[in-house]
Amino acid sequence: MSPIVLINGEEQSKISIFSRNMQYGDGLFETCVAKGNQILFWSSHLERLNIGCERLNIKNVDETDWISDINKAFALSAYSNCIVKLILSRGDSSRGYGYKDDIVPVRVVIISEIKKTVVNNSFSLEFSDSGYHSNPQLAGIKHCNRLEQILARSNLSSDEGIMLDENENVISVTQGNIYLIIGNTLLTPKLDKCGVVGSRRSLILELAKSLNIEVKEELISADKLKQADEVFISNSVIGIQSVKSIEGDSLGDNPLTEEIKAAFKGKTQDIKSWTCF
Repeated sequence: MSPIVLINGEEQSKISIFSRNMQYGDGLFETCVAKGNQILFWSSHLERLNIGCERLNIKNVDETDWISDINKAFALSAYSNCIVKLILSRGDSSRGYGYKDDIVPVRVVIISEIKKTVVNNSFSLEFSDSGYHSNPQLAGIKHCNRLEQILARSNLSSDEGIMLDENENVISVTQGNIYLIIGNTLLTPKLDKCGVVGSRRSLILELAKSLNIEVKEELISADKLKQADEVFISNSVIGIQSVKSIEGDSLGDNPLTEEIKAAFKGKTQDIKSWTCF
């Protein structure tokens, strides 16, 4: 079955060539997991989308409009378990980076089949050739201009690629956040200058604290990453994935990661984590 696509609440798949998202990547997006017309951690996705609108000065779309669009898309879809992708463009404009004050945002909802999860007990990382350049105005938000990640994934020979900033600090993997455990401390990169604050990141940090694991957000060098006892990554689709090797160097057992993963799974099974549409 083909994906269901709604643009401004109407079923269609053609968008204006004057869309600023198409021309410049001038927009935001969210990738949500859905099951039985319910979305997991909806409030986290909506919060990040609203933060992105404020940061980029894109006119905010009311939650009721998103809910209406998503309900229509669910009604048209035959999928019980699916991915719901939200895209928000600043709107349409003619040539040039500037835009008028009365520009109207364009919202897109795409529902597609979720791929079956395959357990990977040998998940590997490598350092990517492409990395980030610091820009605090864009740090944390999920804007649509993702050329850095596209370049980083273009020649991967491992399961994921580690992206660094211009000072060779670890920031993320191409499609998620990264965490390392040294002793009883969980460390994850500061994302105040570049990178994306994942929709699962704050929950993972909270769960680690509840398990009496010390949590630190700090600058992490490539050398420090290699010293980690355990490493794992996260994103909205895969949840938590343990890492077994970095650049061919094997990591040992991951007992603390498994504790965090079990707590995270418990949250995903909690009915209060799902928003019904």
